[in-house]
Amino acid sequence: MEENDTKTSKFSSGLNIIMRLDELWKDTHRHARNGLYNKWNLDLDRMWLELVRDYKEDDESFKKIKAEFVDFDQQISDLGKISDVAMPGFKKVTEEERENRNEHYRILMKKQLFLARLENNLGKGTTFDDGDDDDFD
Repeated sequence: MEENDTKTSKFSSGLNIIMRLDELWKDTHRHARNGLYNKWNLDLDRMWLELVRDYKEDDESFKKIKAEFVDFDQQISDLGKISDVAMPGFKKVTEEERENRNEHYRILMKKQLFLARLENNLGKGTTFDDGDDDDFD
């Protein structure tokens, strides 16, 4: 076999990918509900890796999608570290800390929605369009 031949597995890992995505979605929902924003963010990063695995780095559509994804992380970084735990002792949360946390939440919601739509566009999510206008066979 020549070096530039494309190698394709005889077995599809599609079902395994869907199962991993399902587990990651469950984790994102649990971590978001429990206020564990840092873990939620890490879950979304793992989701990203599962979804973009078939893209080539030099693909223009990948570059556009990646730039949009990286923007979420930049927004999070601009706000500072995500805090998942209450301050020790009796220190009252400041208005700035509360606003920061709320803004982290909003960014993470947008990041998750972006990934859910990407999943759908890639045909791995809840909606799939095979191009057939006939709904019944």
